[in-house]
Amino acid sequence: MKKLVSITVVVFLAGLIFPDFASAKEERLVEKRFDVKEGGKLEIELETGGDIIIEGWKSSTVNAEVLIRGKNRDNVEVEFDRTRGGLKIDMEYKNKLKRKNADSRVFIKVPGRFDIEFETMGGDVVIMNVEGRIKGKSMGGDLEFVKLRGSLNAKTMGGDITVEESELDGRVRTMGGDVRIENLTGGLKGSTRGGDVKYIGVNRKKSVRDKDYEDEEISVSSFGGDLDLDFEGRVVKGKTFGGDIDVGKSKEAVVKTMGGDIDIDYAPEGADAHTMGGDITVVSAGKYVKVKTMGGDIEVKAIDGRAQATTMGGDVKIVMVGNPDEGNREVELKSMGGDIELIVPKGLSMEFDIEISYTKNCRKKCEIISDFDMEIEETEEWQTKWFQKRKYIYGKGEIGGGKNLIKIRTKNGIVRIKENR
Repeated sequence: MKKLVSITVVVFLAGLIFPDFASAKEERLVEKRFDVKEGGKLEIELETGGDIIIEGWKSSTVNAEVLIRGKNRDNVEVEFDRTRGGLKIDMEYKNKLKRKNADSRVFIKVPGRFDIEFETMGGDVVIMNVEGRIKGKSMGGDLEFVKLRGSLNAKTMGGDITVEESELDGRVRTMGGDVRIENLTGGLKGSTRGGDVKYIGVNRKKSVRDKDYEDEEISVSSFGGDLDLDFEGRVVKGKTFGGDIDVGKSKEAVVKTMGGDIDIDYAPEGADAHTMGGDITVVSAGKYVKVKTMGGDIEVKAIDGRAQATTMGGDVKIVMVGNPDEGNREVELKSMGGDIELIVPKGLSMEFDIEISYTKNCRKKCEIISDFDMEIEETEEWQTKWFQKRKYIYGKGEIGGGKNLIKIRTKNGIVRIKENR
């Protein structure tokens, strides 16, 4: 939901009429005030549909204002019932057979520490400045949660979800919109079946229930949108069936998309990325990188460990960094139609196993270009494979005892091996 919602709340608090409610003659205003105890519960159910705006304040009272507009506004019944734990508000049509032409907006102020349960058949929901257990759903609107503390379990069937500046556990879900979670502490998870998911400035190390989430995996999925994830020190697992994936900081990243690019900034425990149709870029990874694309380029700008990369139709560039004497530094790179470049740290112990195949229709000179000595052989006769005539170039050799296998395969491409001096 747009930030204008917050402005709308201020206008409502001032007692002004909403701009889209054109004439006071077509409106009905219901106002109630109840004394309650902090830590109670508000239940609100709008069978008529409508927007809900709830804000915490420093008072042991619940203040409710219900604004109803439309030709059938008098057919809307508003009920306030005291409960053992607080207050329940219900809205429904008195005459079920009468035309249901009415719009409503409900603004409620509750004590700062209060549980909330809501349900509306069609409207937006905004909840801010409240500590407690919050649960609810909307059948067709946006959900916005700001400066909350406690637990949150909410869903909407057809809108966006925004969570900001909060300390929360729980889950938020939408069937047809975007999810944006920003400046959050706690274990709150978000998911969507038809939009983007973004986590920005999320800290999972301390939850509001004082549990240690240090080793918890973060799993995020979307059926048709982008994923934008940033979880420093956490194992991030992401999957989307139709969008890009962008991972900022993580402990380890394991991501997959059926149709988009993948970008991973930082994954010291390793990166595993797979896309069916896009480029893959890894800025920095440790221990391992395992990447595969069916139709794009691969670039790993810094890998302090082993590397495995496969593309069916693009170039591959891998830069190895770190102490060459530590850890597993084996490399396996493959392209079905592009160039491969590998840059290794000085002093790396390697055994080369390189193969280039090229066809008669290849328009460039295929070759192995290396800073290291190796035996290079090229076949003289054309060989038939997969109904194509091919020749092969092989590169073999050992450097510094041959501890780490460097295996490279490409078709109609150039292989470059460089030393990072």
